[in-house]
Amino acid sequence: MKSKEEIKNEIKSLQAIRPDVRPRSMFGDDNLAALDAQIEVLEHDLDNEDIYDRYDHADSSEYVLDSALHARQWINDEEDLDCEGLACEWPLKE
Repeated sequence: MKSKEEIKNEIKSLQAIRPDVRPRSMFGDDNLAALDAQIEVLEHDLDNEDIYDRYDHADSSEYVLDSALHARQWINDEEDLDCEGLACEWPLKE
C-alpha cells in the first residue's frame, strides 16, 4: 500500500504532466478524462466499488474506468509498471 506521501507526490506528478499529455489515444480514447479519473481516485482514495459507481456507466468509457482501476491497483501495490508511478505511462505531445 502506497503511503500518503507517495500518493500526494503522484498526484502532483499527474497534474504536472497533464498539459503535455496527448488529448486522445491512437484509438480515439480520451486520455485527459482517464488521467483526471486517476487523479480523482488518488485524491479521494476511491475503492473499486466507488470507482465502478462513478465510472461504469454510459457517460464514461471503458478506457476511463480501466485507468481509474489502474490507479487503485497502484495504490494497493498491485500494478505491474515498467516505470515508476502512473505519470510516466501517459503519452506526451510531440
